Amino acid sequence: MAADPTSRLERALDAYAQGFQRWLPSPFSIAVLLTLLAALLALRQASVTEVADAWTQGLWNPGLIRFGFQAMFMLVLGHVLALAPPVLSALRQAIHWIVKTPAHAPAKVALLSMLTGWLNWGLGLIAGAILVRGVMDRRRREGPESPLSTVPLGVLGAAGYTGLLVWHGGLGGSAPLKVAESGHLASLVPQASWAGDLPDALTLSDTALTGWSQVVTGAVMVAVVLTFVWLGRRLVVSSGNVLPAQAPERAPSRKATVDGFAERLDAGRAVPYVLGVACLAGAVLWASQSGPWTQLAFVTPDWINMVLLGAALVAHGQVKGLLNALDDAISGASGILVQFPLYFGIMGMVSGTGLGAWLAESLVGATSASWLPEALFVSSGVLNVFVPSGGGQWAVQGPLVLEACHALGVPFERGIMAMAFGDELTNMLQPFWALPLLGITGLSARDILPYTLLVMVVAGTVMLAFLSTWA
Repeated sequence: MAADPTSRLERALDAYAQGFQRWLPSPFSIAVLLTLLAALLALRQASVTEVADAWTQGLWNPGLIRFGFQAMFMLVLGHVLALAPPVLSALRQAIHWIVKTPAHAPAKVALLSMLTGWLNWGLGLIAGAILVRGVMDRRRREGPESPLSTVPLGVLGAAGYTGLLVWHGGLGGSAPLKVAESGHLASLVPQASWAGDLPDALTLSDTALTGWSQVVTGAVMVAVVLTFVWLGRRLVVSSGNVLPAQAPERAPSRKATVDGFAERLDAGRAVPYVLGVACLAGAVLWASQSGPWTQLAFVTPDWINMVLLGAALVAHGQVKGLLNALDDAISGASGILVQFPLYFGIMGMVSGTGLGAWLAESLVGATSASWLPEALFVSSGVLNVFVPSGGGQWAVQGPLVLEACHALGVPFERGIMAMAFGDELTNMLQPFWALPLLGITGLSARDILPYTLLVMVVAGTVMLAFLSTWA
């Protein structure tokens, strides 16, 4: 009897997942190897001294170091907000809705993960993990006869990771937010003779929040949800659908005796409410002074972080609760802290030695204006496997995007969004950002990668279809 096509697909994807984990080095090692590769290529254009100077200038570039802190702050605050009591309460209510129809549980998790990921990538990543953990905990409580025992755990975990598939088309995308800052575009190509012709800024209304971009993101969401509906109905639960050992929970801290002014201040609501409301009011004032609201000129990394900080303070309502959540969240930003300076050093060599112009000329020579978005999309997806950070990737690839768009007369916003879509797509191939989800749920990368790869193929087909018809 012929083997079930679904079973063959599962075996093939599982073999891929095992090979991927075995042969791909750590992201930090990859960043070092890419630095060496960039240096060797830059030596074709400049002397050793010039390459070393460009690398150093990029490594400690004040504007880029600020960018790295903005990205870290955004991830940490999104995580902290996801752990706030009102948000956790809302997620628990969502879990009740999810488990009503076990076969559709992965599709519902994917939908909520993508919606929260569109708002903020850190929030979506942790919210998705909490939803997956909640469904798994419900199954533990109900025992082996639970209808939830039919839900494939790898599919469920993959659904919780899909917030990282749409984040660059939402409110927290690194490249769209960064180009919304005054002067950022020109700072990426300081030596270009045409840098003065660049717009001072491109707001989110020019990039991620255009009608076209939102249609692409919406179409991806629909396609992914339908994919998980199919997976939830078609996959036959195998013996591998065994719950992992319960992921450890941080033991609740014992309530300290509140008998002094300092203790009362930390346990009270006055400080977080006053500061939180001040942050939110400041964000509103900032927006009102930044031109017409419809242009969204106020939406920058700093504005997003001010809103997240204010929301986290108000939602936690207590300094001690906020700091406890911060302890849980801060480890997730360690990769950014260590790797971003290396990416900035690569960008320094790309833009400061002539390497960027050479690479852009090579790209321009291999494509045309009508095919440049597809070329940027594919190259961005490949680079994201090695530079698993949208912010770090923009630092490396941004100058090339601007050089190529200028050379071929392609609108800069078109090239930026093509790069952004490629970057977010291969998050489904690169499990670096899945580490918080895996830690919260107790699943392994091998459990989810076969299904995230399938999601990547579906979403990539949708994105390419729209890129090829974008006039």
